[in-house]
Amino acid sequence: MLTKEQLLVLTDSLMLVMQASIVVPMVVVWTRRKHFSPVVKLLSNYVYISAFFVVAIKVLFPAFLPTNLWLIAGFNCSKVVLFWAVYRQVLHSAVQRRALGIATLVMVLSTAAVYWHESILGVAYGRIMQCALLAAAAMAYLEQTMSYTPTQRMWHDALWLLSVGQLVYSAGTVTAFSQEYLSVTIYDQNWKFIIVALVGMVFNWFLTLAFLRAKREEAAVPHTTGPQMATY
Repeated sequence: MLTKEQLLVLTDSLMLVMQASIVVPMVVVWTRRKHFSPVVKLLSNYVYISAFFVVAIKVLFPAFLPTNLWLIAGFNCSKVVLFWAVYRQVLHSAVQRRALGIATLVMVLSTAAVYWHESILGVAYGRIMQCALLAAAAMAYLEQTMSYTPTQRMWHDALWLLSVGQLVYSAGTVTAFSQEYLSVTIYDQNWKFIIVALVGMVFNWFLTLAFLRAKREEAAVPHTTGPQMATY
């Protein structure tokens, strides 16, 4: 069994690898951007948002900032806003698009309010809301593709890959942080972050695949009159 010190080293190492793994999809974005449709180009901004907050947390905290909590909350809100902008372009249902927009606004404003009341609670709230909201958006898109797209093409649809990765990430993150309420020893806390690191790497892998398989064809736009959808 790992000692407390060994587990801490393992946790820190996996978190560092997970954070650094954003470089992989970023390189793919740089090399394949000319092959992206407009919606995938919009999605590609995620690599810069993620890299910015990783660098900010590593450089600004603890050198210049007393806490990194507002950076974590800021990342959660920024990710939700970007993914809202992406999914609103590919979801056919006006009701779903409207619901997603309202939910995104509520998530950002309520996270800011909870954070203002208590920073630690605000970070936890923002993380849970991010996972729940983006999992719902991912499930809506997956249901749409299963209805309208031949099964064999799904694995080459950038937004389908993104959605699967987001579901894995959301499920893993919520499961990991649920353990916090059952934590008794230092081992429980470290295993929580190990799970987060692993699902974060899985998400970045799916994101990399999405950019690798993206093509110029337009994704389905929300104002189409029929069920047709272009594939990636």
